Amino acid sequence: MIATAQNVARFSSTKAVEILAPLTTKDAASRLPTLIRESFEGMAEKLATARADAGGGLLGRSFIFAVVLPTFLFWLYACFWQSERYVAETRLTVRAQHEKKSGTDAASMITKLTGGGSSTASQDAFMVLNYVKSRAIVADLGGRDYMEKKFAGSGVDYFSRLGRNANAEEIWKYWLSHISASVDTLSGILTVRTDAFQPKDALDVARDIVRLSEELVNKITVRNRTDALSRAELEVTLSRQMLADAREKTLQFRNKNVIIDPGSRATSIGELLAKLTMERMDIVNALSTFSSSLSSDAPSQRLQRTRLAAIDQQIAELKKKLTDPQGADAVSSQIASYERLKLDEQFAERLYSIAQTSYHHARQELAKQQLYLLTIVEPTLPESASYPKAAANTILLFCALLVAWAAISLIVASIDDHMV
Repeated sequence: MIATAQNVARFSSTKAVEILAPLTTKDAASRLPTLIRESFEGMAEKLATARADAGGGLLGRSFIFAVVLPTFLFWLYACFWQSERYVAETRLTVRAQHEKKSGTDAASMITKLTGGGSSTASQDAFMVLNYVKSRAIVADLGGRDYMEKKFAGSGVDYFSRLGRNANAEEIWKYWLSHISASVDTLSGILTVRTDAFQPKDALDVARDIVRLSEELVNKITVRNRTDALSRAELEVTLSRQMLADAREKTLQFRNKNVIIDPGSRATSIGELLAKLTMERMDIVNALSTFSSSLSSDAPSQRLQRTRLAAIDQQIAELKKKLTDPQGADAVSSQIASYERLKLDEQFAERLYSIAQTSYHHARQELAKQQLYLLTIVEPTLPESASYPKAAANTILLFCALLVAWAAISLIVASIDDHMV
C-alpha cells in the first residue's frame, strides 16, 4: 500500500507539472482540457490500483476532499455567488509650466530613448502615484463612510464586500486591493485602474481620484509659490532693517562730529592750506628781498616775521586737523570711518534693491500655475464586468491544490515507508 501511495503521489506530481507547463504556450486553451482529462484518467487508474492493493479508498477520498471538492465549491461560488466587478481606467500626467524643449541632436535622442529626458515628469507622476496608494487619499475621499457606500452595498457578496467593523488599516488594504496604478517612466504617464461592484461606482471612484490628484498638484504649487513669497518678504524686511541701521549709524556719526561729509571738509582744509602756503611764500620772498636794504629790526620786517609765524602756526594746526595719527578728530580718521559707514549703507541699499526685485518676481509667480495635472484619458462608464474570471481562477486553483495534495501525499507515504 505504501509503495502504491508513493507511485500515485509521484504520478500526481508529474501530471500536475504536465498540466501547468503548457499554460505558458500559445495553444494552452486548446490543450488544457485534454491534459486535465488525461490526468483524471491516469489518476483514476492509479486510484483503482491503490484500492486493489490497499483494500480501501483512503488516497482517493483524500484527493476528493483536498482537490476536487474545494475546486467545485470555488467554481460554484465564482459562477453563481461572487459579485461582478467593473473596471474604470484613467491616464494622467503632470507637466510643469516651463519645460525645456528637447533637442533634435543625437545626444538628446539617446537621452530621450533611455528615459532621461522626462525625469522631472516621472518624478511628479510618482508623487501622484504615492498619493493614490496612500492612506491620505482614503481619508480625503471620506474615509469609512465613502468606502462603505462604494464597496459594502447590499448586493455585494459576503467575501467581497468591505467589513462593517473594519479598522483604518483594513480599509486601506481593501482600497489597495481595488485599485492599481503604474507610471511609464519614459513618458511620465500615470495609469490608474479602479474596480467596483457597480459601473457607476467604478466611474465615480476614478473621477474622485482625478479630482483629488489635481487638488494635490494645485496645493503643492500654491505652497511652493507662497513659500517663495514668504521668503522674499522676509528678505525684504531684513534688508530694509539693515539699510535703516546703516543710515542710523551714518546719522549718528554726522551728529557726533558735527559734519556732513568729511571729504568736503578735507577739501576745504586743503584749499586753505594751499592759500596759506602761497601767503607764506610771498612773505618769505619779501623778507629775502628787503633783507639787504632794511634792518632786521625795521618795523616792516618785524611785521612780516610776525605774519610768517602766524601763518606757520595756522598751517601746522590745519595739518594736525587733516592728518593726526593720535587724534580721533582728524579728518583722515573721520574719512576712514565715514567711508566704512557709507560702504555699509551702499551694500544695504543694493541688498534691499535685490530683495525688492525678488519679492516682485515672487508676486508675479504667485499668479502663475507651475504644475498642471493633465487628464490624457478620461474615465468612462464600464459596460461589462471584467471580474470574476471563473474558468481561469478555477483552473488555477485546481492545479495549485493538485500540486499541494501530491506533494503532501508523497511526504506522508515516505514517512510511512521509513516507519515500516
